[in-house]
Amino acid sequence: MTIYQELAKRIKAPESKIIPRLFEILADETDAKILLALPGDVPALTDKLGFSPEDIEVRLNELYLKGVVFPYKKVTPTSYRMAGDAVHMHDTTVQWKEAPKEFLDLWQEWIETEFLELTRMMGKMLEGKKSPSRIISANIWVESKSNVLPFDSIKDIVNNAKSLAVLPCACRLKAKKCDHPLEVCIVLNKSADYNIERGTGRKIDAAEALEIFKMCEDAGLVHLTGANSQTDPGPLLCNCCPCCCMGLAALTEGIILNDPSRFSAEINGDLCSGCGICHDRCYFDAITWENEEGGVSIVNSEKCYGCGLCQNKCPEDAIELIEARPKDFIPETGTALY
Repeated sequence: MTIYQELAKRIKAPESKIIPRLFEILADETDAKILLALPGDVPALTDKLGFSPEDIEVRLNELYLKGVVFPYKKVTPTSYRMAGDAVHMHDTTVQWKEAPKEFLDLWQEWIETEFLELTRMMGKMLEGKKSPSRIISANIWVESKSNVLPFDSIKDIVNNAKSLAVLPCACRLKAKKCDHPLEVCIVLNKSADYNIERGTGRKIDAAEALEIFKMCEDAGLVHLTGANSQTDPGPLLCNCCPCCCMGLAALTEGIILNDPSRFSAEINGDLCSGCGICHDRCYFDAITWENEEGGVSIVNSEKCYGCGLCQNKCPEDAIELIEARPKDFIPETGTALY
């Protein structure tokens, strides 16, 4: 087993053919030895590996900027660790500012081959269980008659965040399968601080964050949160499209990695003009015509994920988001993506 295969094993990808090639771009053999010695601090790594502390510190900083290692500064001296799994490493290393095209292309190859197979296994494992992520309705700009709770509302989540940053969408950055806006991934709290310090994220306030979400709704992007929990919004709120997003792409293939929101669209047939805009806005094939000749639009509530994009552009205000699932549909606590 090569040193790069060992690294792939460390991030729970022992069978991967692509992850070792990514590590070869990220780390030379000395870097790889340092990575395999983690977690640890500079003095401990110096004793263990025999390299100079100055060399180890420089290399750890370079690996940090590449998104491969993460410092833990609550202890003295600072301790370092690797990403916990391949998905975490994907999201952080894709943001590496000096990433060569070959590197991004390899990640896209991983998404379309190994990750797709991984999602199929994850989908089977999650049958009957809660998904690790969920959709949040695009309802922050409208008065809702439904029971919108703080964990349902992007506006509340953003206003309650201690720190916010925006960075390029990790999926769209490398896939580039559409012309949707790129700087749309909002990270919260510790993730915001990490990306601001690393230089991969731009610090923003709540008002700018809400402007970005409004722009994303108009562009037809689905809001996803990085934790399926009432109490923890997770590390990020991303704005996704099925052509590029790892999770939504899996969903369109019947692999469920994202729960729906607690809401469902309902169309008022008396107001609907039959313009068909809502059909084009729905990624989930949840909206059909009343009959074969057309007529008004109707919603299949079993297919509706409650993203709210149909409501966002309805020229007749004929669509309302109604509460379709109880409060406890969202777990009190859940597992964040990382």
